[in-house]
Amino acid sequence: MSTTVPHTRSPAHAPEPTAADACGPDVLADLQRQIGRQWLVWYGHHTRHWWAMPRPPYPWFGLVEGRTPADLPARVREVQAYYGPSRGMR
Repeated sequence: MSTTVPHTRSPAHAPEPTAADACGPDVLADLQRQIGRQWLVWYGHHTRHWWAMPRPPYPWFGLVEGRTPADLPARVREVQAYYGPSRGMR
């Protein structure tokens, strides 16, 4: 297995988060549904970014960062495209 990791950070030209990007239970629940339960999703109040990490036994271990709620699933899809779909979760 390669140790090369796909680029998972947001581009520098991405817009700054706005009040519409604020964390809330509905936003988190929607992100979790979009990404799937193979990934753990949260909002970093200090960083003001959205985060996800795959649960074992996913073949990659790391953090994925998104500047907005819409950005996070795109970053997760990049990892999934590189490592393949999640396995082991029903």
